[in-house]
Amino acid sequence: MRVSVCPSAVVDAPLELVWELLTSPEGLDTWVDATLVAAEPAGLARPGQRLRLETALGRRWPITIDVLEVDSERRRLHFRVDLPLGLVNDETMTMTAVDDRKTLVRFG
Repeated sequence: MRVSVCPSAVVDAPLELVWELLTSPEGLDTWVDATLVAAEPAGLARPGQRLRLETALGRRWPITIDVLEVDSERRRLHFRVDLPLGLVNDETMTMTAVDDRKTLVRFG
């Protein structure tokens, strides 16, 4: 079964700060409920990078995020997220400045 949604949120932070946070593997634990185990290769998000995470919901569950696209000009990230139990999330995130202090983040 395929489900498509596009939630959004206005974040009380400037666009550049949100972009920096979302493209840095070391900051993942601030926006996902998981711990970064490895980023291969290390460094800022880029196509071909694989992030390995673990989440603890009574036991350790592996999560893999493959970075498919990073468009810094359009502030767009495209990931494939492999979750436990065979679930797959094909996610595109876009960020748009609302003003100089707020950012609209869309997930879809």
